[in-house]
Parts: sequence; structure tokens; C-alpha cells
Amino acid sequence: MSYLTFNKLNNMSQSIQKSLNENYQFSTSNTVFLSHRHDDEQQVKQAVGFLAQFGQRTYVDWLDNNMPSQTSSETAQKLKQRINRSNKFVLLATPGSIRSIWIPWELGLADGVKGLNKIAILPLVKNEGTWDEREYYGIYNYIEQSYDGNWYVIKQGESRGIHLANWFES
Repeated sequence: MSYLTFNKLNNMSQSIQKSLNENYQFSTSNTVFLSHRHDDEQQVKQAVGFLAQFGQRTYVDWLDNNMPSQTSSETAQKLKQRINRSNKFVLLATPGSIRSIWIPWELGLADGVKGLNKIAILPLVKNEGTWDEREYYGIYNYIEQSYDGNWYVIKQGESRGIHLANWFES
């Protein structure tokens, strides 16, 4: 099993033909809330494309015209509503995401309203097998690529998981 690397994501995004703009929008057909660090804008766009390969529309807060221009308690309330309305919650864990003050809050909120089975962490790393994770990430599912090239959601401590497309449908 291996994690998604920056190189893999760059290569995949070049081959994705679908327009990313149509997959950013939050609507009744939205299924994924993407928690991320705002400084990772390029990787966020690529991750939306990655998730689109599995038929997912993804909510990205800074593309939401209904969000306040300055962060406030209104921002928190709107994020809470979006997390509640999404079917799944995916955390894009980049090397810099540890510096985000919003990611832990969003993850904790999702944990309370979604439960462990509807949350997955998508590590984005420089080297396939290494990742400096947060301690509390260890209780959540991970998205990893198996040796057969397919992507799976793996529960911590298990060697087998559910195919990513099937997880989105569950």
C-alpha cells in the first residue's frame, strides 16, 4: 500500500479531462466535504479532480460565494452546516496541514456528526511510504493505493479495505 504523492497527483491531474469547476460546487448532489489548508490551493484543486474520478462533487469553502469575506463565527456556522449536509468528509493531509487551525475543528465536528465510517484522511506526501501524521489521525480511515493500482479506504490497523468508489456509495 502507498500514499498519494505530489508526483502521482500531478500526473493524475494532467490526465483528468473533466472540468474541475463543475466538481467544486456544493449542491444536493454533493457528497464530499474536503477539509484542507488554504495555502495548499493547487493541491486542493488537484484533489478535487482526484475525487471526481470516483464520481464525487466536492465542497471547497473558499469557492463558496456564500462564505463571509472575513473569517468569523458565521464562517464556523456555515462550515458546520456544509459538513452536516455532506455525505462524506475527506481531510487532505499535506505536510503543511499541521499548521491549520481549522482542520482539527472540522475533523472533530465531522467525527461527532458523521462517525468514523464516513471520514477518511487522504495523505499527500513526498515519498509513498512515509507520512508525519497527527496522533489523533490514527483513529480514522485512510485513503491508500494498493499494489493493484486501485484506491481503497483502509481502517487503521487493517491490511484490507473497501474500494474508494464503494466507500463513497456506502
